[in-house]
Amino acid sequence: MLSKNNTELVEITDINKLKELRDSYRRNTLSWSQHCVGYYCLDNYIRWKEREPTIKHLKIYTLNECYRSEGLYIIVDRYQLFAGSLRHEEHNENLVKALQLLDWSGGLKVSSILECHRYSVLEVVNKKQLKLEYDSLTLMYFMTSEKAKNLVISCPKGYYVKPLTAKDDALIVDNHWPNRHQGSLFLINRLIEWNVNMGVYVESTDELVAWCLRLQGGFLGALQVKDSHKRLGLGSVVTRAISLALAESGTDIMALVNEENRPSRGMFEKLGFSVIARCYWLRTFPIQSHYQWPSGE
Repeated sequence: MLSKNNTELVEITDINKLKELRDSYRRNTLSWSQHCVGYYCLDNYIRWKEREPTIKHLKIYTLNECYRSEGLYIIVDRYQLFAGSLRHEEHNENLVKALQLLDWSGGLKVSSILECHRYSVLEVVNKKQLKLEYDSLTLMYFMTSEKAKNLVISCPKGYYVKPLTAKDDALIVDNHWPNRHQGSLFLINRLIEWNVNMGVYVESTDELVAWCLRLQGGFLGALQVKDSHKRLGLGSVVTRAISLALAESGTDIMALVNEENRPSRGMFEKLGFSVIARCYWLRTFPIQSHYQWPSGE
């Protein structure tokens, strides 16, 4: 049962409280395989808020004091929703209550949520009679920073590796992204400018031909190689490069891969990644028929 003190959704704006919440996911290292998702998601948004304190369309919520007692958080970043709790049972009444208090009318993309928390999301979706566009399973691949420091970048002749630049590369990445949508170019620009990323370029022309970004939730994402440059191992090259860059800052590496994507799964496993969890992506349709997600500008 919910206590009377846990019935109000409140926004956390204090950076010190956010850091306290993030660090609660570090306390039990035996459960790090589950807790690292919450830790790195919160850590990403703390970095972002320290960089730009008033980010448009970003809200971080908890249910009263649940951030202290069970690490409960809900992040709404434009149209994306991230949620977590240190409680991993399938029925989490506080998480359900918090999610019910959100405004779902514009449609939300529930991103990289642990399988145990999916049931709470679906309970709210059913109670609110929302329609799902998709409910997609991904496998979570993981590598410790210590292990990733041993990765070697071996770029084929005629190519080189360097970080992306938003000015030159964001539009290319967005145009090739299978998940491209209203406002996605703004997201790609922000990810390139604010997070670790890597690209592979042709030496003779400086053409960007492969890339990988670090998403808001802390996972590697938007990993892609142009069709004209496939079968050269460039996906492995750019994954090694971004993993090594993250490892040098003491950050463990996480990536999500669709269960049926055998080529990508084989690449991560060959590099030494291990599957440690299952995560889901859900997207609800907006209630308003002509609603468009905020562009962010």
